Amino acid sequence: MYINRDTQIIINDDLIRKIVYSINKATTDDLSQYLKENRQETNNSIPFLKGDMINTNLRSHVVKDDIDIISFNRCGWEGRIIIDKNEHITYSITTEVTLDKILKSNNRKSPHYLQSFVYILNKKCIAREQQMTLDDFGITTFDTGVLENDFKKISQGKIDLEQNYRHYVIVYKLENKKIKNIKLMLFDRNFSIVDEKSLMGYIKPDFATLTDIESFEYSNENKKNLVDIKSGIKPRLKVFNEKAIK
Repeated sequence: MYINRDTQIIINDDLIRKIVYSINKATTDDLSQYLKENRQETNNSIPFLKGDMINTNLRSHVVKDDIDIISFNRCGWEGRIIIDKNEHITYSITTEVTLDKILKSNNRKSPHYLQSFVYILNKKCIAREQQMTLDDFGITTFDTGVLENDFKKISQGKIDLEQNYRHYVIVYKLENKKIKNIKLMLFDRNFSIVDEKSLMGYIKPDFATLTDIESFEYSNENKKNLVDIKSGIKPRLKVFNEKAIK
């Protein structure tokens, strides 16, 4: 089926699944484990720590032959951008709060990296409704040359503009240490929405926890059934799920 890259998002299912897994693991399991092992009087570094854990998971679970990561520095902060070389799409990850700050920021001395990527890669994209410009958002606008130079500096020659790349933004929201919302967004060069898709369906339950619980129940209560029922995960999970529902 033909997909117009200028108006629609292309879903690389395997890649999206791994990215969402990396985000979910970092913001739930990894962060909880870190706080258990590193008790502090205060935890002011958590917002930055979540980003570091996400990037570490991306390196471990996402990078392969046709998927790479661009590493760049901005005023002491280290960022990562994912490149899908096969579909010619780049991705960045941010929270809803951070995206809102980007859209409301003004008097910037240099462009935010998202400004540069969206402006250069999504210049042909057509928004659903042309309601606002960067000036309307209060975002400081920059000359094309400034944005082009910033893009080249960050991309480090790893993105061939002749291959018609697009930039997508994965935006998530946490609530009570769980992902409340996560979506994939395509903006035009003025940050008007071109297309967006929910990624909540890619969040999977913690099967490791389920396995631990059902294994405990099985070993203590169901040993007598070993003769009648062969060991297997399906019947044991069924027993656990019925108890959970009650």
